[in-house]
Amino acid sequence: MHALIILVICIVLLIVTVTVFKVHPIPALLIFGLILGLASGGSVTTVTESLLNGFGNTLKWIGLIILFGALLGEILSNTGGSDVIADSIITLFGTKYLPLSMALIGFLIGIPVFMDVAYLTLLPTLHVLSKKSGHSILVLGLSLAMSLTVAHALIPPTPGPLAVASTFNINAGEIIPLNVAVAIAAIIGGLAWLKFNKKNLQTTNEIDSSKINKTEHKKLSGYKKILPFAALLVPLILMSTGAIVKGESAFIAFIKNPIWSLLIGILFALPLLGKQNFSTKLNSHFNNAGSKTAIVILITGTGGAFGQVIKDTGIVSSLFSNSESISSMGIIVPFLLSMLFTTVTGSITVSLITTASIVAPLISNGTLDPTFTTAAICAGSLGIIHVNSSFFWLFKEIHNVSVPKLLKSFSLLTAVVSLSGGLMVLIAHILLSD
Repeated sequence: MHALIILVICIVLLIVTVTVFKVHPIPALLIFGLILGLASGGSVTTVTESLLNGFGNTLKWIGLIILFGALLGEILSNTGGSDVIADSIITLFGTKYLPLSMALIGFLIGIPVFMDVAYLTLLPTLHVLSKKSGHSILVLGLSLAMSLTVAHALIPPTPGPLAVASTFNINAGEIIPLNVAVAIAAIIGGLAWLKFNKKNLQTTNEIDSSKINKTEHKKLSGYKKILPFAALLVPLILMSTGAIVKGESAFIAFIKNPIWSLLIGILFALPLLGKQNFSTKLNSHFNNAGSKTAIVILITGTGGAFGQVIKDTGIVSSLFSNSESISSMGIIVPFLLSMLFTTVTGSITVSLITTASIVAPLISNGTLDPTFTTAAICAGSLGIIHVNSSFFWLFKEIHNVSVPKLLKSFSLLTAVVSLSGGLMVLIAHILLSD
């Protein structure tokens, strides 16, 4: 009980330090990892070794995956590839089902492109479609923001799901099929809520035109229209083969590895750069991807370091080693913890890493199933997003919406999306678990 109290105090102080005192997560995670280890009886040498092992083991393959995913996003968003995806989906569904179209666009583009960047990139499309169709720009914006959030929380190669998979020592491809199903359920729940509350989401406010990205991309034609979809979907399909195809071979081991599958996806995207100044453009996108992901990679690594200290103390394992109740409640507990951390910290990535670190010992000792637990944590991390989130304020400034209205719309929507995803995990767990 003494050790558990130490763990709870460290986690509470970590949250307060990051949210109230605005200390960056990297030093905060390291410092409280050290404090936790020392307070649990470890020496400076052993705790430091634990932190370094956790950091290194987390980043030994996740770092490259995050970088390559960001590189793919840079190429697609700067060559018109994202526009092709958006235009194709809008053509497919028409203006009548625009909220659905925006949700699908956000989900696909949100996989390789960071949320803020993706939203600002798609803002011109959002503005034009609202004007032409008569749909409320707030409804379309919420549909897009919702699906970007879902992709960010659930689908590799975004950092959060990768960090959870790494913490649980499972291949990223193994979580994709279930996480995609959970993502679809979460988006359906969100769209249903938007449709039900459509009358309350009308607005006459104009979006801030200064935020609109006016960059014009050269229109893609011919076979290049197919490449953005191939670059995006082929890696996901390849990574999933490990969960779908039984048996092992050198070829399957190669294509299901997230590093190589993402590089294959990037190969599909390279022709979008054109022959002129090819190397210069590619190097520029690589540098941009590196600068955008450096801090994210380091936060992910320090989260792994903090998690390693929790594992090595044995606090969580000893607490539940003889308990059968946690097995039946296993999906609910990680879900609620993750939802709580997102609500308190405002960061989906920090929430995913922290929750995974806490429950990882229950994966190691076989109490919880890693795939279902990952899905539960990812679904829980979707809500509730409110005033402590940077994206909340970005959305507010763009759409000129009051904080109370945004709390009743965007924040409530994220809660609905999270609960919808969590319900899907629970149903899948009941039906499919042994």
